Amino acid sequence: MQSLSILSPSCLPPLFAGGNVTRTPTNLRLASLSVAGHHRTIIHGHNRNLLRIMSSASTIGTDSGMGTGSAVGAPKWVQKTITLPRQSRGCHLITSKILKEIGQELSGFKCGLAHFFLQHTSASLTINENYDSDVRDDTETFLNRIVPEGRSAPWKHTMEGPDDMPAHVKSSMFGCTLTIPITNGKLNMGTWQGVWLCEHRDSATPRTIVVTMNGI
Repeated sequence: MQSLSILSPSCLPPLFAGGNVTRTPTNLRLASLSVAGHHRTIIHGHNRNLLRIMSSASTIGTDSGMGTGSAVGAPKWVQKTITLPRQSRGCHLITSKILKEIGQELSGFKCGLAHFFLQHTSASLTINENYDSDVRDDTETFLNRIVPEGRSAPWKHTMEGPDDMPAHVKSSMFGCTLTIPITNGKLNMGTWQGVWLCEHRDSATPRTIVVTMNGI
């Protein structure tokens, strides 16, 4: 059984948004309510205001993987750093490489989130097409056309080579983080979605990704 304090009628938390909640607007100053999976009526305040909460289950679950009424385990956190070998310039599908590194830890989660943080400023992460490699080639073509490179480019930061400043810009365009839901020990992506590492340097180094998983 869970207990919750409410200071005013407007303080009802999102936890109860899925239930049927009715209340009168006057003089509800402090109420304590209990949720146990059944209809509860609490009378409190000078005008005997009613706070009704309809709950259809005794525990909180999700439709996919945690069926209604199942026990909810304690939240847990796992963090792992993985290093990917150097890649050529362009967009690379790395889903299988990531799963190979984190599969064992991932399988311990029924429901949660996986956060990926790329520790570099000249590469990026994104989610996109996982089937046709032409999509990756076309994306690289687009990036090279939209971000100028070479002597005619307007960049001041050129000490690390003509491809360095464009790489920084491209990294910020796609970003260095991803968050993917975890369901039943798997990354819950769409059928045609995959994780890309976009390498923006001509002569790259190995790339490091910090993966943080949390959930139940």
